[in-house]
Formats: sequence, structure tokens, C-alpha cells
Amino acid sequence: MIEIKSHHIRNAKSIHVQKLQIEVLQKLKKYKEIFTFLKKHQANNSLTIDAVKMNLVNPVISISYSNIKYGTNIDKHLQCIKVEYRNNANEYLKILKKVEVDVERILKADRNTLLTLIREYDYSKYGVSEEYLKKLFEKIFNYHSFSSKDRKKYNAYTLTQNLGVNSCPYCNRLYTLTIICKKVGTKTEYVTRPELDHYLPKSKYPLFGLSFNNLIPSCSICNRIKNDATDHTRLHHHPYFDKTMLDFNLNGIKYDSGNNSFNKKDEWDIILDEKGCDYTKESIKTFKLSEIYREHNFIVEEMVAKAQEYNQTFINNIENLFSEEQDQLETDELLERIFGVLPSEQDHCNPMNKFKRGIYQSIRNAQNINVPIK
Repeated sequence: MIEIKSHHIRNAKSIHVQKLQIEVLQKLKKYKEIFTFLKKHQANNSLTIDAVKMNLVNPVISISYSNIKYGTNIDKHLQCIKVEYRNNANEYLKILKKVEVDVERILKADRNTLLTLIREYDYSKYGVSEEYLKKLFEKIFNYHSFSSKDRKKYNAYTLTQNLGVNSCPYCNRLYTLTIICKKVGTKTEYVTRPELDHYLPKSKYPLFGLSFNNLIPSCSICNRIKNDATDHTRLHHHPYFDKTMLDFNLNGIKYDSGNNSFNKKDEWDIILDEKGCDYTKESIKTFKLSEIYREHNFIVEEMVAKAQEYNQTFINNIENLFSEEQDQLETDELLERIFGVLPSEQDHCNPMNKFKRGIYQSIRNAQNINVPIK
């Protein structure tokens, strides 16, 4: 798990909220018209569906596309609208009016606000169906449309490009690059992008289908392992809000300086230390990180082999090449590059960097070599 620094998300969040707020408000206006019409019908069932209302109702409320004619009596063909919606039109209208007031708050909600909104929009408070309220929210905060390659306006590709998170923040194992090819005179070609994990699953919380802080760029493996397994009572690490508490250690490794050799690899164990953080602990469980990282012994073996070659004798020899003032700095940087280890601020764009840094430290500790890594 890695932490995404605020400067990587501040501008992306501002653009996201600005672009989608207008779109969501336009949808809400349409839905308010629909439920206002249905509410009036409750009081006067002689109303008819005119062409405008029919164009509104059929795409968004209907699931039955029977042959309905414009201008016919609504009593005759009202079955095209789900009973739940037409019988509780007033309650749904109240919810829509509240959403209209809360749109910006929903789109930019931080973790605590997301939890507050869950309580505020509890279907039981309004006496409506949870299933049909979710369906309505799915239409208003339409992630399927937002993530489509065919979408011409601001979309998921633009969001991930603006974020610039090039390594999965959940596992830090795989690249999550966004590649967009803009061809002169032809349409934009969207090549690839990271998947967007819904921190709170959209199947359970469709109100947050487009909320900026609920859309986390991730690799497809993490996104699919998690699936819909979590909810608001089981929260894992959030890369926008949480400091990285996870450390990697290589337990059981021992070094014999006389023979310049390490003990057998089957005596080593890759350990993930959550440092007592509940969010980190839940992430390790949700994304199966212990099981996955224990399959990366080949990286450990390669680093151990390098540690044998670039041992204390090598360090002593290399330090003689530098002046006294520069020797420690130059040696540290040289060794980090040999082992492929970069400072922590590079984690967001360098897969496996955090893992390698922890393993490198464990190996050097076994050799009693103090090589601090930033």
C-alpha cells in the first residue's frame, strides 16, 4: 500500500467535481420532472402521458418496453412505470431534492462525509424500497457511462490521466498507466488506463458511483480480488487519506560474514507488518497481500545474491573512490541503484519499490550493514 501525496490529487479533484456537478444536476432536473408528474397523477389519475413526458419516463423508469402510444390515458399504460416509483413518487421527489442540494458534497466527500451520507440517505427513513432507490442512484451517478471509451466528454480516462498514479496504490506491484493517443483529424484513441476501484462498492453504495474520493486507480488484480467484499463497516487503507503504515520484513534470514553466505531460502519468510493500523490490517486481508507477496521469492533471491556480491568489502573499496565528504552519500545512492531501490516518494510511480526497500533493509541488517533508505 502506498500514500498518494496531496498535490497529485488536488487539481484532479477540482476538475472532476466541476465537470460532473453540471452533468448530475441536469439528470436530477429530468428525474424531478418525472416524479413531479407521477406525484400529480396520484392526485389526478386522468392525466395523460404526452410526448415529452414519455421520452422522460421510458428510458429511465420503464423496464417494460411495450407498445405505448403518446397521448394515451395514463391509467391504461401506467404499468410501464414500476409500481414502487409511482406509488411513492412524493418520497422519491423529496430524496431527489435533497440530492440536488448535496451534489457537490457527494462528489467531493471525504471518508467521514461518505459515512455521514450513508446515514442521511438510509432508505428506511423515507419509507421507500432499498432496491429501487439504488437503481435510481445508479442512473443519476452513472459510472457505466463515465467509464465508457465512447464517451466524448470528461471521462474515466481523463480522471486517471489527471491523477497520474502510475503504480497500484493497493499492492504497489503493477503499473497503472493511462495512455491516450490523440490523432490529428480523427477521434481520440483511449488505449489503456487503470481500473477504478470504488472504495465503497458501487453495488452497495450507488450514491457514490462518481464521488472523487470513492474512485481509486488500481490494478485489475486488486480490483477483482476485492470485488464487493467490503462495506462501510470494514474500511481498508485509503491512499488519499492514510499514511502508509505497511512495512515488509524478511524474517529468518541469517548471514555468515566469514563465508559471505546466507542461510537457505526455505528458512526465510516474507512478513507484512501493519504496525497496529486497522486500515492496513484490513487491506492485507482484503487484497490477499500476504499470500501474493510470499510468491515473490524470486525477487528476494536476486537481492540476496547481489548482497553477497556487494558486501561490506565492496562497500569499503567503493568508498575509497569518493572524497571523505561525499563517500557516504555517494555509496548509499550507488547501492540503492544497484538493488533497484528508490526513495519512498517514488513509490507511486515505481511498482515493487516499497517491497524492495523493506527487503533490502532486512538483508543489510542481517549483514550488519547500516545503509539508511529514505
